[in-house]
Amino acid sequence: MKFFISDLHFGSDDTIKFDNRPFKNSKEFINFSIKAWNKVAKAKDVIYVIGDFVDCHSKEDKNCLKYLSIVKKIRAKVILILGNNEKRLIKYFFNDDVDKFRDYCLNLGFQDVKSSDVIEINGTKFFLIHKPKEHNPNMSNLFGHSHKAMGIYKSFGFNIGCDLNNYRLYSENDISNLLVKKNKYWDKDENLKLI
Repeated sequence: MKFFISDLHFGSDDTIKFDNRPFKNSKEFINFSIKAWNKVAKAKDVIYVIGDFVDCHSKEDKNCLKYLSIVKKIRAKVILILGNNEKRLIKYFFNDDVDKFRDYCLNLGFQDVKSSDVIEINGTKFFLIHKPKEHNPNMSNLFGHSHKAMGIYKSFGFNIGCDLNNYRLYSENDISNLLVKKNKYWDKDENLKLI
C-alpha cells in the first residue's frame, strides 16, 4: 500500500502556531505523527512525503538536519520528494549537491529521495511534485506546499498537505475516492471552474 502526505515541517514550532495545529509544540506533533503512521503503514508499505519533511530557513539552523533522523522511527519505507525546505538544506549544508543529500538521507533510512516521481493508483498515473505551479498538465498530480491555502481540490490534482487530512496519511484508497469525486462532480461543477 502507498501512503501520501506533505508539509510536515518537523522541528518547527512556528509552523505549529502559524497553521494553528492542535499540538503544544513540534515535539508533540512529531510523536503524534510517528504513532499515527506506524499504526496504519506496515514495513512493506511506502509513504511518499511530498516535500517539507523538515523545516529549514537559514544556514545557522543546523538543528533541521537532526529532524531527518525521525525516519528511523517509521516502520514503513519513506520516499522523500524534495520540497523547498529540503532544497534549502541542500543549498546550506550539502553545497547544492543533491546526490550528497540523497546519500545522507539513504544512510538515515529513507528508501529514496527524488525531485519528483510518477506512480500509478488503480490505473491512473499521478505526478508527485511539491509545488503546485510545477504540476504536470498531462496527468493527475499530488502536491503540497500551500498548506491549507489552496484547499484539497484543483482541476490538475490534489493537495495532500497534512493540514487538510487531520495530520494523517492519505492512502491509495483515499486518493482513489478523491479522484472519483473529482471526475464525477468537481470537474463538472461550473462554480469550481476557476479553481
